Amino acid sequence: MPVQRFRDFDAARRALWATRDDPNLAARIRRLWAISSRLVPLGIPRGVRKFRRIEEANREREAWVERRVKALRRERRNRSA
Repeated sequence: MPVQRFRDFDAARRALWATRDDPNLAARIRRLWAISSRLVPLGIPRGVRKFRRIEEANREREAWVERRVKALRRERRNRSA
């Protein structure tokens, strides 16, 4: 990534913005998504689910959160080892 120099903060802020017709916009979005997915890979269950009771929905959500927490802990333990 090239280094840019700015005379003031406003010029730096303007450099962060991209217009709709910017030819590099799609590449910038792909880079942002790639970075964010590496930082926080969500793995959210896809699709729509129906439940008879709110308690069933809450149990599924809690189970998903618990699996996610365990996966993150396992991943961080592997990185530190």
